[in-house]
Amino acid sequence: MPPTHPPSLQFLNLTMPIHVRPACAVPATRCFLASSPPTMPAKKTWVASRASTARESSSVAEWAKGVSLEEWQGWGTSSSVPAMVAEIIRGFRALEQETNSSMSFGGLGGKLQGSFKVQEDIKHRALYNSLRDSEKKLQFFSARQIACRLLGSRGYLCQKCWLPMEDCMCSKLVPCSLWCGIKFWLYMHPKDFLRQNNTGKLLWQTFGSQAATLCLFGIHEHEEIMWDAFRHSGKNMVWFLYPNKSLSPKSAQDIFFEGPSTGLKDQKVVLEEKPLNFVLIDGTWSNSAAMYRRLKV
Repeated sequence: MPPTHPPSLQFLNLTMPIHVRPACAVPATRCFLASSPPTMPAKKTWVASRASTARESSSVAEWAKGVSLEEWQGWGTSSSVPAMVAEIIRGFRALEQETNSSMSFGGLGGKLQGSFKVQEDIKHRALYNSLRDSEKKLQFFSARQIACRLLGSRGYLCQKCWLPMEDCMCSKLVPCSLWCGIKFWLYMHPKDFLRQNNTGKLLWQTFGSQAATLCLFGIHEHEEIMWDAFRHSGKNMVWFLYPNKSLSPKSAQDIFFEGPSTGLKDQKVVLEEKPLNFVLIDGTWSNSAAMYRRLKV
């Protein structure tokens, strides 16, 4: 997520994305961080050979396996395995047989390497260009990114903290409960999924995946779960956080005490039935701009 520390929050009413079912779509209130976008910190450089060596220790047969529900949810999500991700992995296995070459991964982000990469690159570009619908192209792009990262990180990264197993920090994390009536949605770009220096993962590591839910940009199953939750809670219970300096500030406390005054007990009952949804965009500045446009359309 962009590393900003705002003094206050800002708000703007916008409509929900047009690709959800229009008959029951709910316009969502947006919440903005009142600060100018900070300069992004320099990226850490990881030694590619270290990642490659760890991957080489796993067998090719292990990489070629499909992703089970247990493995998928072990990375921090509570959804089913996305259909297109599973389909792409099956395509990898079929291409191995067709080309008589084996998958190999290395470098940052679980990237394909070697002769298999060349063949797969030709095939996936042809498939991508054959798709006429922009939504299908986005879903294919996102699913392929995630499929490669899943297979390339298997046996190398800790599933909980997304760090190399020898650098696992899970024992240093202290879980705690999120305040009743609040739900975080981490709307993450596929290029940030399983990224070692990603900090958004700390949300569900700390509060649990039900209180802080991962939603991957362009993954149909994930986004549908999020849209359904927004419709259930209603337009006044959904807030998107995104940097903006042109709107008047409003404190987070105002969110909880807008509207008719009610007792704390009544307020707790209402929030348990329809929680406040806070959506945090997790991606680079250029990628998060595309994600924000998708949310506000």
